[in-house]
Amino acid sequence: MAFCKFSTEYLAKSYTVIDNLFFTRFLTNTPPKHATIYLYGLYICSQNDDITLTRFAENMGYTEDEIIESFEYWQEQGIVRIVSAEPFQVQYLPIRNIGSSNRKYDKDKFVKFNVEAQNILSERMITPNEFEEYYTLMEGYTLPDGRKISSEALLMIIRFCVQNKGANVGYRYIIAVARDWAAAGYVTPEQIERRLEEYSASSVAVSSILKALGSTRKTSLDEHQFYLKWKEWGFSDDCILSVAKAIKKSGKANFEKLDKKLQKYYELHLLSAKEIEDYEKNLDKIYTLARDINRTLGLYYEDVSNQIETYINPWLSFGYEPKTLLNIAQSCYLKGKRTLNALNDEIQTLFNNGIVSAKSYEQYSNNQKNIQTDIEKMLKILGIVRNATSFDMEFWNRWTVSWAFNNDIIDYAVSLAKERGGNLTYVNTILADWHSQNIYTLEQAKLASDNYKVAKTKSTSSKITSRKYTKEENESIFDKFNEMEI
Repeated sequence: MAFCKFSTEYLAKSYTVIDNLFFTRFLTNTPPKHATIYLYGLYICSQNDDITLTRFAENMGYTEDEIIESFEYWQEQGIVRIVSAEPFQVQYLPIRNIGSSNRKYDKDKFVKFNVEAQNILSERMITPNEFEEYYTLMEGYTLPDGRKISSEALLMIIRFCVQNKGANVGYRYIIAVARDWAAAGYVTPEQIERRLEEYSASSVAVSSILKALGSTRKTSLDEHQFYLKWKEWGFSDDCILSVAKAIKKSGKANFEKLDKKLQKYYELHLLSAKEIEDYEKNLDKIYTLARDINRTLGLYYEDVSNQIETYINPWLSFGYEPKTLLNIAQSCYLKGKRTLNALNDEIQTLFNNGIVSAKSYEQYSNNQKNIQTDIEKMLKILGIVRNATSFDMEFWNRWTVSWAFNNDIIDYAVSLAKERGGNLTYVNTILADWHSQNIYTLEQAKLASDNYKVAKTKSTSSKITSRKYTKEENESIFDKFNEMEI
């Protein structure tokens, strides 16, 4: 969530800026559907709304394919860029930058590619600008290991896109697919062939998933890419189908909603149908746990969904039991750590130290209580009557863990601090001094203390001795003072 953002009321009264060039260059020659989709997308950009393709299509009253087709049209015009085919993402470009590209490539190098690409896209003419985009992809897109997508591989991708989208498929869509595959390491004809085999093998599974979501239409390229991603995450076909059927029961379903659900389960490390089923059954208990934790910390949220996603689910995925989480929350409240962020920091520290089970946390809590008792005894010796604080506990952790002092040397430092009228901060100063001198035994500490006392005694005896004057000497001083000329 953003640190700060406009209120709904502010956004409702704000404006969407449209470049005048849009009207002079495009509006009069643009189909109304494309114009309205472009303008609504511009409005969404100005609102900084994290909207999905599905919701965009529902708001506009068009199908997702119509929205994609429209943005492919605007991409051809050069005022938007499709940056991802899956999930579908669009960037709006400055209209005034159209035609500013000066990229030049040796067209003779790509003669064979040009002929074969035109043969594949036989129902339309490939424009010079489109060829330039293909050249840019082959020449300018380089993987970290230095590999580039070959012309043969790109032709295979073009042919595949035509088979799935038809001969009029837009070149921006082709490039978006090619970029996605190249980013996954598919840049040679052999690798593309393997990718196509994966798509072919997944056809039955993707069709089954689409049917489970309530659709009998032909599967799309994007849906195959969704499926392959889910398989890479570790979901089985049975698990994916189970989640798809559950989404269908809850209302309108599609691959994007299924992807969002599976991504959530993946982040929670729930990869089997049983784990997911158990999680959904316990969802009411998770909401109750979130409210109980908030109440323990003295907090209140009407909707705890965000807290569950951000905090509760990750804590449960660590292996913490609800009762243990409540005990940790109670401890944080007593320490003055009364926010979910502070509780999260505490749980992260415990987790990093292997304190997860109820038994290990109980042992840890008992140890902390013993430390508090020891600190309060030290405070009493120093003439301070109060409970141990988190600041005191930090001192103790520094002394015993970071500096590795034992109880005997700590007790001796406390006795020295008492003699000198000090407090725990003074004890920390003494121990810090010993730590810097590599003094870690009681004998070394006592010797250092004795040397300190000797040095202090010598310093005191070296003070200037005062002289006593006789009555006559004092009077002569004033006589001389009276004789001075002013």
